[in-house]
Amino acid sequence: MKFWHRIFLGTLVIFVIAFNAGALYLTSYSYNFNRQTETESGIREQGVILASISDRIADAETFFLIAPGDRVRLLAIMRPLADFYRQQGVFLALYNDGREIYSEIPDVDSSILDLPDEQNKNLMEAPINGDRYLLIASYVTDYPHLTFIYARDISRIDDFRANAGMVIITLNAAVLVFLGLSIFLLLKRLTKPISELQSITTEIAGGAYEKRASTGRGDEIGALGDSFNRMADSVEENMARLTRAAEERQQFVDDLTHEMRTPLTSILGYAEYLQNAKSTEEERIIAAGHLRDTASRLQSLSEKLMDLVLLRGESMEMKPVDIPALFRALHDSTASLLHQSKVRLETETGIEAVCGDETLLLSMLVNLTENAARASEEGGIVKVTAYNDGITAVIEVRDSGCGMESGEIGKVSAAFYRVDKSRSRKFGGAGLGLSIVSRITALHGAKLEIDSEPGIGTTVRIVFAMQ
Repeated sequence: MKFWHRIFLGTLVIFVIAFNAGALYLTSYSYNFNRQTETESGIREQGVILASISDRIADAETFFLIAPGDRVRLLAIMRPLADFYRQQGVFLALYNDGREIYSEIPDVDSSILDLPDEQNKNLMEAPINGDRYLLIASYVTDYPHLTFIYARDISRIDDFRANAGMVIITLNAAVLVFLGLSIFLLLKRLTKPISELQSITTEIAGGAYEKRASTGRGDEIGALGDSFNRMADSVEENMARLTRAAEERQQFVDDLTHEMRTPLTSILGYAEYLQNAKSTEEERIIAAGHLRDTASRLQSLSEKLMDLVLLRGESMEMKPVDIPALFRALHDSTASLLHQSKVRLETETGIEAVCGDETLLLSMLVNLTENAARASEEGGIVKVTAYNDGITAVIEVRDSGCGMESGEIGKVSAAFYRVDKSRSRKFGGAGLGLSIVSRITALHGAKLEIDSEPGIGTTVRIVFAMQ
């Protein structure tokens, strides 16, 4: 069951219970009030008739010298009164010591004649001819042997209650229809933004991350819409980031597969050649050399990949790193490649130390120096300088090699990206150097700056935070 259905049915149920409880209370109160009014009116009217009967009996005694218990005279007194009040729905009866003298009331309950004393009145309700009557019995004033019974028709209060019940049922049905329709339209209007929000949520779950809820309301639903839009922005941003990460990961795997395919094919080819071919010792030495070079390339590739993996979750303790010692280690680490490429390394120290991790900084400089050597012609110079620009420490690697276009600068830090694939392959490069440099730079809170111009050379600067 939908939320607005529950509100709709709950509201109607509460209304029906409250309305009928209130109507029942009002009807019961009105019925009891009318009943009390009828009783009080009957007591007053009975008192008036009783006084009239007492006066007439006294007059008969005085003027006609008739005994108070004379049946004929009592009948003569009662009949005119009974005829008059009968038209008003009132019946009269008179008893003498429990014996009926005159009565228009059928089947009178004898218990009503048992009056404890002269002051009391007996009240009773009884049906007469299918209607409800109020019976009031009391002694005739000054004549305690005479008992007068007054019966008043009060069935109209029962008719009132029945009519009130029908009115309540009709009104209940009419108000229920009106209220149901009003609540239905109101809830549809109030819950429309929630339905739209649900629809948009379904679309976003289906991949339409650009969808947003319409806002502009000043109530809680408007605030919910704003919060939902902020959440959707965050989801879209995260999904875009995850999509980019997935694309980069897939590109990484594709490039890795491509990079490993060539050396593996070469290794298998030379292995089969050494195993099957009838070759001279010199040819076997050449083939073994190619195998060694290719295996070295694979080893270098695996080491670079390991560096990338380790750098993903790297946490380190920052401490001063001696720059002259760092540059001496750089000379030792790159001597073989520089000798092979016939490129000279020059270093210049303008500062004594920087804060960082010595191992990572050495790896960063080795990668930058190797990249510069691969980009340089024979006899070229790679110059590594450490200096202070007045605010921050800078390590700069400069070469006078082939350089690159400005459009390539933003791509070179991506894994496996190579500007000159043929030259990088010749010297065993896998396009991972600047990707490692970029991550080491980020770990140090530094900034990587690259300036390059085709035919002029490339300058890479690592700008550290304030030292």
